[in-house]
Amino acid sequence: MDLNQLKTFVTVAETSNLTRAASLLFLSQPAVSAHIKSLESEFKVRLFTRTPRGMELTPTGIVMRDEARVALAAASKFVQKARSMNEVGTCKLGTISVPVILNLPGVLSELRQRHQNVNLNISQNISGHIIDAVVNGEIDAGFVIGDIHDKRLEVMVISPITLCIVGPWAWGGKIQAAEWADIQTFPWITTPDKCSFSTITRELFERNNAILTPSMVADQEKTLTELVCLEMGLTLMREDIALPAQDSEQVYIWPKAKTVSQLCFIWAKGREPSPVVNALIESVKTLWTLSCR
Repeated sequence: MDLNQLKTFVTVAETSNLTRAASLLFLSQPAVSAHIKSLESEFKVRLFTRTPRGMELTPTGIVMRDEARVALAAASKFVQKARSMNEVGTCKLGTISVPVILNLPGVLSELRQRHQNVNLNISQNISGHIIDAVVNGEIDAGFVIGDIHDKRLEVMVISPITLCIVGPWAWGGKIQAAEWADIQTFPWITTPDKCSFSTITRELFERNNAILTPSMVADQEKTLTELVCLEMGLTLMREDIALPAQDSEQVYIWPKAKTVSQLCFIWAKGREPSPVVNALIESVKTLWTLSCR
């Protein structure tokens, strides 16, 4: 038995006609008949009964047809996997500015187990620009922060992100005693409108009946930290960055308010992902034990 014989058998079973099967397989009718006879002889079974309507499967033939389909599917998967071992897959991935929380080493390790040859192009940007680039097809997928409701995107929520208000360490006394009415009077360093932090900060102020008046705009978390340390104002910062900065007496965290957003992984809805992008999606799912929203 070989795979060609199994393919012939399944094709005859699906068409119920030797002539039609021969045409689909680009074989002669005698060759098709020979494949069927060879299988019947090797396994000492009868696969078909000839009827006026064509080739009708016997009960044994029905069972073997189902098994043959499984075998052919497994063989096809094997061939595809073997070929992919020599193919170089390319994926363009967008990340937010500080990739520590993304566990990129873990993602890459998991990805390489699924796709041996990967050419992964990583670019850093703010969430809004990553969303635009995914929608426009400029990149394949990306990590962003925020509550994403864009119907053009598939979204996996990875983990919550806690954010807090911080100011210079030297202002600790004033910040400690401040209420919302006072917080809104400090100089504020914000992010561009395309950055999710801009929306999150604005919504936090609105929920507390405060008015946000930016005095400076920066688009990188590292720059935000540096500006706060230089006593240029207050800002909203990820707690995982703010806590060590407070421990080293660089910033002071206002203890009276925090907010929670989320880290998400996104890709375009309705656009067929490449094998390497599919592998990346599955890698993210596996690493964080997630499902699509």
